[in-house]
Amino acid sequence: MHHPAFSFVPEEPRRGAPGGRLNGWAIPVKDSTAVAGFTTTDGNPARARVAVKDDPLTRALLAAGADIPALTLTSELGATCYAERPGVPVLESPAYPGRTPGGSSAGAAVAVALGLSRAAHGTDAGGSIRVPAAACEVVGFKAAGSAGPAHGFLTRTVADQFEVLGWARPAPRRLRIGVLTQGLLAPAEVDGRRGGDVDKLAALLGRTHDVVELHPYPEAEATFAHFSHRITHAFARVDPLDSEYLAWCKAQGQRVTPAQLEAAAAHARELPGLLARRWGVDALLSPTLAFDPPPLGYFLSLSPAESFWRQTQWSPWCSLFNMTGAPAIALGPVHLGALTLTGPELLTLAAEAEAVAAEV
Repeated sequence: MHHPAFSFVPEEPRRGAPGGRLNGWAIPVKDSTAVAGFTTTDGNPARARVAVKDDPLTRALLAAGADIPALTLTSELGATCYAERPGVPVLESPAYPGRTPGGSSAGAAVAVALGLSRAAHGTDAGGSIRVPAAACEVVGFKAAGSAGPAHGFLTRTVADQFEVLGWARPAPRRLRIGVLTQGLLAPAEVDGRRGGDVDKLAALLGRTHDVVELHPYPEAEATFAHFSHRITHAFARVDPLDSEYLAWCKAQGQRVTPAQLEAAAAHARELPGLLARRWGVDALLSPTLAFDPPPLGYFLSLSPAESFWRQTQWSPWCSLFNMTGAPAIALGPVHLGALTLTGPELLTLAAEAEAVAAEV
């Protein structure tokens, strides 16, 4: 377990309750989520502290019988969709050597991709589970949630998601699935192969569902502005320490007014209804990433403002589902987000997508 994907490995794992449904599972937790007795760093050793009590997610995993053997590497304070800084090991994608494995749940994605963990916990405030899942070509699911990071897991298969979450599979039904291969929250030049993967899957799903082509809704630019206000405001009171990027986020966040925050909250509340009117679909199928993971060091070479924008262009679809709070899943290069579906219903659709994709 002593791999750089793990930021902290105790002498003995935390043991899950005997007789639980997850007995036999060893599930590392992201190094931003407290596990009592483990040293949490939030992605920077200068932030190290020993957790004194368990996060509710930790308690739930232990109660279900899972062991927690380690914490996984994250980008600092989960602020970026890559994880590179001085004093922290730099991971590369097992699927794209020499390139970023994404973030912020970078260690979780690498551990699953390498087979070091059958499942790993992550959090997702703007794509932080789904971006690394795509960059490492594994499965990453973000559960439904309100404002703030949502919990979820990275696995190799959708079946393992059902097992970890303890959900029964609802009966499949005919759905209306929208297909979007244009950039949504930012204009993006989508790699032809990635758009092609979506088109192939759409054709296969069209055998059992109603599949329609979509275009970005007119208010998408406003959605991105509101999302940016919410994300940067979350860093308005952090100590950036030595991070130029966090210092930029803090400065941007301090400029966000209470009126802008309320407008962002109102937009988020209205978004499901707006999407129902504009698109009228049960789920959205898109690429997860617009292009292959960039080389290590790429995002660090940019100014903070340029990096923020380029990260959005790399993954211009994921954050929509952080604004709506709906569940969403990356099946490696393709992404499914729920518009009307529950988490179990979305996973059922994802399992079908996984199965038909394996046919070709």
